[in-house]
Amino acid sequence: METLARLTHAGTLLIVNALLAALSSAIFTALHLSLRKTRHIRGLALWAASHALIATGFSALVLPAFGITFFGLALLGNLLIDLGTAFGLVAVLVYFEHPLRVGRVLFVAAIIGAVEVLYVLNRGEDLGLMVVAGGSLKGLLTVATAIAFWRCRDEAQRLAARVAATFHFLWAAALFLRVSWWELHPLASGSHDPTSAFGLLSRLLLTWVITPCILWMLSRQFDAELIQLAKEDPLTGIANRRVMWELGERVAADTSQPARRFAVLIVDVDHFKRINDRWGHPGGDEALKTIAALLHRLTQAPNLLARVGGEEFMVLMVDTNEQAVQDFAEELRSAVQAFSVTVGSEHALRCTVSIGHHLFHGGDSWNNAVTMADQALYEAKRRGRNRAVASAALHDGPEASH
Repeated sequence: METLARLTHAGTLLIVNALLAALSSAIFTALHLSLRKTRHIRGLALWAASHALIATGFSALVLPAFGITFFGLALLGNLLIDLGTAFGLVAVLVYFEHPLRVGRVLFVAAIIGAVEVLYVLNRGEDLGLMVVAGGSLKGLLTVATAIAFWRCRDEAQRLAARVAATFHFLWAAALFLRVSWWELHPLASGSHDPTSAFGLLSRLLLTWVITPCILWMLSRQFDAELIQLAKEDPLTGIANRRVMWELGERVAADTSQPARRFAVLIVDVDHFKRINDRWGHPGGDEALKTIAALLHRLTQAPNLLARVGGEEFMVLMVDTNEQAVQDFAEELRSAVQAFSVTVGSEHALRCTVSIGHHLFHGGDSWNNAVTMADQALYEAKRRGRNRAVASAALHDGPEASH
């Protein structure tokens, strides 16, 4: 029991809180320096600053144990912790890219802090008032932080964020319990704070939990981004070849409904090398992104659009028929022909595409379907480009849809 009493002594808990907050600040600083290119870097920097302020505040409160004291030292330490709490709230909002609609909360917190400072400067330090003012201020900011965590919109990070929110709510409850004790308990005295160990233990638990929760969120975010990168074409943002092949092989191998018919369309930008030669690779990239966006708007689920090569796109149509495929291919071709791509700030570039398409049944070979569509595309190119050709036309004569 004596060992437990020493461990829970307020001075010991102040030192442990200071060390743990400093460690958390060091971790967030290291993350900030190593992950400069991530979109969450500002949030990490603010969390580092938040924990640095909290560590400095607890360190200031420890100084009297080493014979260092001056007027307003306790006030300074508590205000640094309060400021660190405010930084933590802003860090969460920046990290999750929430709108910074906390003006009222920060204004009320600033008013409480100003009242505390004015009182101490005029009447000296009063333990009861500082606990009530500081607890109310931190409790208000902590509740706002918990709500911001709870409202995390990213499904990948939501569980970790809500664990962090839960512990912030618990910390806020501990703060308000301390405030209530000082307001209502008949033994409350300005010379001794029997609730300090309880408050410091609660803060220690929050600091111990919040850092792993944020690391957990970062891990989940990076996992989600890696999965997205594995499925998404980095230039155009549409699906990539891997996604198309996985879905195509799956539907082609499905023999449960042999009457289902699918179609694969290969869309190739005409004379793309000329575009690159004239406008450079930035112009070519802009053309690809514009065409991809146009094709994506026209391709409705459950059909899938993907970029499968340099200037080559592919569409997989599900549960379709020959007429629907021909109509859709012509719709894509004419839409691209009618659209202009802005290159640079003033030049309008017109592009055309050639399309080859093939209709197949479930149970047919996916590779064969792609080969047939590719041969139809070659035929479209041979006939002069800017046209759509069905694989059936390879056997039926020279006519093509246009």
